[in-house]
Amino acid sequence: MSIGLFVDGAFLSKCYPNYLDYTKFRRYLENEISDAIEEAYYFNSDDDPPKANRFNDYLTVPPPGGPGFRVKIYWLARKKLFWPQSLGGSPVLHPNDSTLQYELTQQKGVDVGLAYHMVRSFYKRKWTKLVLCAGDGDFHEPVQNLVEQENVDLYIVGSMKAISPELRSYARQIIEIDQEPVLSQVER
Repeated sequence: MSIGLFVDGAFLSKCYPNYLDYTKFRRYLENEISDAIEEAYYFNSDDDPPKANRFNDYLTVPPPGGPGFRVKIYWLARKKLFWPQSLGGSPVLHPNDSTLQYELTQQKGVDVGLAYHMVRSFYKRKWTKLVLCAGDGDFHEPVQNLVEQENVDLYIVGSMKAISPELRSYARQIIEIDQEPVLSQVER
């Protein structure tokens, strides 16, 4: 028996109000689930590469000195915002600075990468427990397959308000990272 751990970094940082110590987090999960993590993956996109590179390097340090993640970094897409044509089609500008146009920034590829590596890892490693630190309903199909067809136990880490109902129904346990007793045990 073993655990596959898959973290959507942006999701977890939204759910957790403080700075998360990923080494403590890994230990907490192994103690809480009473099993060893076989493979751990961390997925995110970077906006500040020098700062992110230091953090990503820390994530790759193997246990017991670090969290031992395989880090997968994807890209950000930026799109300038405009009002709909029915409202004039002009740029959406900052109310106090008319030279500043609002942009929509979105990570691209993270969800697909996470789903791909999660399924690939299972078929290579055959772990029996999945810890998923993501709440998007888009993960419903691969999670459903792993739980129903492969008898994998699902543990979801996040905030209840951020986890989709499509995923919740497959979880053996939801570990609320924004609540005690977890909150104080994983902070830096």
